[in-house]
Amino acid sequence: MALPGASEVFRAVYGCWCLALGRPGAIDLFDRSDAGFFRSFFAGVLVLPAFILSDVANGAAGWMDGGPLAWISYVLRYGIYWLVFPVAACVMAEKVGVLDRILDFLVPLNWITLPFGYFFCFLYVVGAGEGPVADLASSLSVFAWIGMLFLMFRWARQLLGVSPLMAVGFVLADELFSTMTYLLLESIAAGS
Repeated sequence: MALPGASEVFRAVYGCWCLALGRPGAIDLFDRSDAGFFRSFFAGVLVLPAFILSDVANGAAGWMDGGPLAWISYVLRYGIYWLVFPVAACVMAEKVGVLDRILDFLVPLNWITLPFGYFFCFLYVVGAGEGPVADLASSLSVFAWIGMLFLMFRWARQLLGVSPLMAVGFVLADELFSTMTYLLLESIAAGS
């Protein structure tokens, strides 16, 4: 399986924009095949610098002082973090009978992390300072997070064809599993 080329990355990010605007045919900008699904995880590699910079700006990058094993631990935790929700989403989708459409949801969800990750990074770096601009950036990050949750809800409804309650379930599962996984992996890393 080859890595996605620049054209696939740009098409996917543009597809996220079109899908967010509700443009007809936007889903066709994504490669929703099995291979395209696995290539969409490359968004995690592309957005990793934003996550690292965000950690540094917030003083949460203690792993940087720990040597090579701490860096490897960070990358492994990051990779596991990226895999948890897709696995949970597949289980949920199978239970509600929409497993055949799960890639329509997960592929754009992986790619939307790229622009949102860098936007959040910008807000976190600016918000790490002091003063009214930092306060504004912190407030904007909350609104951006709510916007991301709304997109996930809308995409679950539209792309999976599930009820509003089930769409909320997918959004909550992402937040719950991601947060629990992050906290669990951080506590394991801190204990070692």
